[in-house]
Amino acid sequence: MAGWPAVLLFAAIAGVAGLVGVWIMWRHEAWARRHTGELITFASGLLVSGSLLHLVPRAVDLTGLGPAMAWTLVFFVVVYIAENHFFPHPHARSEDELDGGHVRGHGHSGHAHESPFGMAAIFGLGLHSALDGIVVGAGFSASFITGSVIVSLVVAHKIPVGIASMGVLYHGGLPRRKAATYSSAVALLTPLTVIISYAVLRDATPTVLGALVAAAGGTFLYVGAADLLPEGQASGLKRNTLAFLLGIAVMVVALALVPH
Repeated sequence: MAGWPAVLLFAAIAGVAGLVGVWIMWRHEAWARRHTGELITFASGLLVSGSLLHLVPRAVDLTGLGPAMAWTLVFFVVVYIAENHFFPHPHARSEDELDGGHVRGHGHSGHAHESPFGMAAIFGLGLHSALDGIVVGAGFSASFITGSVIVSLVVAHKIPVGIASMGVLYHGGLPRRKAATYSSAVALLTPLTVIISYAVLRDATPTVLGALVAAAGGTFLYVGAADLLPEGQASGLKRNTLAFLLGIAVMVVALALVPH
């Protein structure tokens, strides 16, 4: 189990990652849109490999093979249902799609009112950020290494998701400043829930921690394989495939260098 100083440090890092994505979209929108594909596929490689190589095996160690795989599957399905039927998940869009009105809807300059899609996306992103914080707290309750792996996965997808959420909310009808404010508030939910979940879970049983680590594995596996990878590969650029493979390689090397 990690101590409070490490938990607070990594909680802050997770929060800053989301704010970095918002800042990049605010200050360097053109650059962000050109390179979001590489950022997304790199994050996908980290999430998929981290889930399969560390989180799911760690959950097996804590709670047994059957329960660990069951919880992984349950949360994979839960995230799928939530994103596809209740809370839309913002995706990065090309400039052509934005100009074509599919996302903007109200016109780039109008931003007359907050669209139902935008508000539902904010709520969905808030739940996603809270879940990120819970699994980080659970990971550090299980072990410092598990917590560190989960933080790295959270950081990896927070930056491209921050870019995408800021862009979609802005172009979907919210004023630019309000889109940045909402996206920043969503990002800061993660460190808050890290602190709360660690305080609650640091004395939890291995069975409970195993279920939560498996939940993290299922959640990140879905986000990496079903959300980020298809989105990043939509442009079909070879460098996106290289970014995906680089994400896997970075995770493999990182796990090989740290003691388990």
